[in-house]
Amino acid sequence: MTHRLPLVAALAALLAASVSAMRVDNFVLTDQTGTAQELFDDGDAKAVVLTVQGNGCPVVRNALIDLAAVRERFKGDPVRFLMINSNLQDDQESVREEAEEWGIDLPILIDETQDIGEALLFTRTAEAFVIDTRSRSVAYRGPINDRLVYERQREKADNHYVIDALAAVLAGEQPMVKSVAAIGCLINFPARGEKSTPREKHHH
Repeated sequence: MTHRLPLVAALAALLAASVSAMRVDNFVLTDQTGTAQELFDDGDAKAVVLTVQGNGCPVVRNALIDLAAVRERFKGDPVRFLMINSNLQDDQESVREEAEEWGIDLPILIDETQDIGEALLFTRTAEAFVIDTRSRSVAYRGPINDRLVYERQREKADNHYVIDALAAVLAGEQPMVKSVAAIGCLINFPARGEKSTPREKHHH
């Protein structure tokens, strides 16, 4: 009997990845219209797509068309779409104005204490989180697709990360790609520097 080590190694890596998936605790935040939104309040949703928004960020504005395409692709499927703003400088009124100007018809949760941004380790806007509601964990985090890169955008994407991740979650599977570096505008977390890890304090 021969042991298929590559397969065993692959299964071990997959198991490790699934075990180490970031857990997401339920939370309630008020959106730009003053409505309280609970993350896991829709009992039918198998997945939640939570996209990080920031007023005036060109990357977020450019990504709106991609987000709209994802929503269209999963119309009628048990997927809930939300946005969240963790910028200290953006208040409910200014977020509502941004949403009206750019035709955003999704709830944008106002994370004014930055508690959720800290818990989910936000670094940049335009990052999308695909959350599996059954395991309450992050199945994928990163850009919606690879159409947008710094300083330019391509006509169409080659990799549709959020669509692929959603399809996997709805099928009860793990996405092939679990994370891609976010490319949006930096979010300032004043308290984060005070508790930086030794790894972040390296000297050149």
